[in-house]
Amino acid sequence: MKRSFKIVNKIVLYGKGGIGKSMIASNLSTVYAKRNLKVLQIGCDPKHDSTVRLLGGKKIITVIDAAKKKEIANLTKEDIVMRGINDIDCIECGGPKPGVGCAGRGVSLMSEVLSDLNIINSGKYNVIIFDVLGDVVCGGFAAPLRLNFGEKIFIVISEELSSLYAANNITHVIKQYEYNGIYLGGFILNLRNNQADLKHVYRFVKKINSNILVTIPRSAEIENAEFKNRTVTEEYPNSIIAKKFSLLANNILSCTKYKRKKINYIEEEAFYSLF
Repeated sequence: MKRSFKIVNKIVLYGKGGIGKSMIASNLSTVYAKRNLKVLQIGCDPKHDSTVRLLGGKKIITVIDAAKKKEIANLTKEDIVMRGINDIDCIECGGPKPGVGCAGRGVSLMSEVLSDLNIINSGKYNVIIFDVLGDVVCGGFAAPLRLNFGEKIFIVISEELSSLYAANNITHVIKQYEYNGIYLGGFILNLRNNQADLKHVYRFVKKINSNILVTIPRSAEIENAEFKNRTVTEEYPNSIIAKKFSLLANNILSCTKYKRKKINYIEEEAFYSLF
């Protein structure tokens, strides 16, 4: 089947560290690639592990590593893009060693390189997924929003209060850059505890004036696939979890700016009063 490159979905996944963004991003990339869409996944985390499941555990040359070997002006696409499963293109920002330098600056540097090489707007990709750390949304980590690289923003949360606190801060950043045409498409609930009471989560999402696109339960299939550095949609394609990711992929594509809602940021005192 011939690929079409007319429609570009620029998707940004935010959420606190360890919430499961990379796992979700990689599974979405796999789903879209299996639908014969050309996909680019970009990891914006100094751990540079967003694309590891797409590369079978192989080490990727990060943008930061490449910039140490070459002048930024001389970098090429081949220096920073690595081909993964199902022809998924992978880029990792990378970052400084712990305690040295600023990780947000690394994302800003990568953004400069992406702009110089015209990768985002090249017309080559149907789907571009940014996987962005959201514990501290500084100017660097907000680059995909500030520079209009992304459009559809989705926040990964769990039932834990810390994840909702980070999500609330991220909504504040989204509101700041709405003039760029970005919008919150909704929340992705990735459960830690399948028996958790979720009333507080629903209260929070309602207060933000958004919705939950899908709830992903904790499962042995995900853990087993992660152990093998594979996506669950690749390792267990007929599982209930794989169907969850297929549903999520559909819901994300169906989100458009014409359906967006005016979101709210909850002030800190009001945030804690919800719980």
